[in-house]
Amino acid sequence: MPIYIANDYLVKDGKVVSPGHEIEITEEQAERLEDKVKTAPVTSSTRDGNHSSI
Repeated sequence: MPIYIANDYLVKDGKVVSPGHEIEITEEQAERLEDKVKTAPVTSSTRDGNHSSI
């Protein structure tokens, strides 16, 4: 599932997600939430474990 950043207080699985924290939801859920979430930047912590070797 994609990772988003909460722009507002949200509840997922009975737990409160504060603004600025990551939340893992489907694209459909993000569309319904509109401006309450934004796409998280892709970093090594949010990738699916695909690390390239140097």
